[in-house]
Amino acid sequence: MHEDRTLLGDGRYPDTGPLAVGARLAFMGAIAAIVIAVFLPPSMVPDFVESTYLQHFAAFYVAALCGLAAMPRTRLRPVALGYLLFATALEATHLLSGARFGPLMDNWVADLGGLAAAFAPIMVERFRRRFPRPEGES
Repeated sequence: MHEDRTLLGDGRYPDTGPLAVGARLAFMGAIAAIVIAVFLPPSMVPDFVESTYLQHFAAFYVAALCGLAAMPRTRLRPVALGYLLFATALEATHLLSGARFGPLMDNWVADLGGLAAAFAPIMVERFRRRFPRPEGES
């Protein structure tokens, strides 16, 4: 029986495959949604959960997952640094409008928490791969 491993397995996946294209579209959509939400008046931004911090966490978690899927050949550090700078720049724009520093810092920490939650499983898996499995174990 022949197993097709190209879709979600270990085989190569084409850059123009539907999942690759979808990942890039989802990445652009997630970034656009965050930027729009930042610049909309607070009354126009839908509340998905009661906590603003959970919204920040979730937005950056989803955006990071989309970005990681959209840029499979890019090393983790540049992707993480890009998101860190993106989150910092977005939160800093609120300072220009006279927002207080304390709540912005809390929002920024929630942004970084979402990023850490998205990147952590990849880093743990890379760490685990450094330990060879015993012969005969799969």
